[in-house]
Amino acid sequence: MTRTQMRLALLSLLWCAASSAIAADVSGVVHWAQRVELGLPVSGVIAAVHVQAGQSVDKDTELISLDARRFKSRVGRHQAEYRHAKALLDEAQREDERAIELYDRTVLSDFERNQALIGLEAARARAQSAYAALLEARLDLEHSVIRAPFAGVVLAVDAAPGQSVVSELQSKPLVTLADDRVYRVLARVDAAQAGALPPGAEIGATVRGKAIRSRVHHVGLEPVGQSGQEPRYELVAEIVTDAGHALRVGETVILHLEP
Repeated sequence: MTRTQMRLALLSLLWCAASSAIAADVSGVVHWAQRVELGLPVSGVIAAVHVQAGQSVDKDTELISLDARRFKSRVGRHQAEYRHAKALLDEAQREDERAIELYDRTVLSDFERNQALIGLEAARARAQSAYAALLEARLDLEHSVIRAPFAGVVLAVDAAPGQSVVSELQSKPLVTLADDRVYRVLARVDAAQAGALPPGAEIGATVRGKAIRSRVHHVGLEPVGQSGQEPRYELVAEIVTDAGHALRVGETVILHLEP
């Protein structure tokens, strides 16, 4: 056997050894990829609960709404205050323009000119303050409704019509929502397997005896455990399911790591 043939044979053996080390089935556990607990940043009385546990919802679906009368009343009051402040500002601007004209004609003293300017700045400050209060009232009205931030399934509802919500110190979770289309599978792999699984790589998977596809979300860089003397790293795989084919959190998925 020539030196070249020996070298090729050695490389072939090394490749086979590496491939056999990487090729393996590992078991993982299903977790939610996105799960949120939703509350209200404003206080009030719950007027309606629009969903129940187990219900599928689209993005921006109303989940819970407070009695909006107080919030709408505040918006109306601040709108009126802003309109009044804006009218005063318009008048102050006209007065300032007249003061400039008279001052240029030396009819107005420096003191009177400065007084007109101070009046304009005061009117401008009142208008800005009134507008800020109006924006805050509009935001409170918007925040009096919990809407789904993404499409998913309602896991739990802890609210009822007539219930008082006090959110000054801490917002209480009222609805728990999870994305039931995208899941994360957490498994553990050895160093050789971790190095051969770049983010985005597709890998096979089996759940309940059915073959599905998944992809590598990421592999941890720090060990999370050991198998004998060999460190193990966390593999996070992502599975996207079709409508009506939801997985269950906590169930086992077999990931097929191929060379």
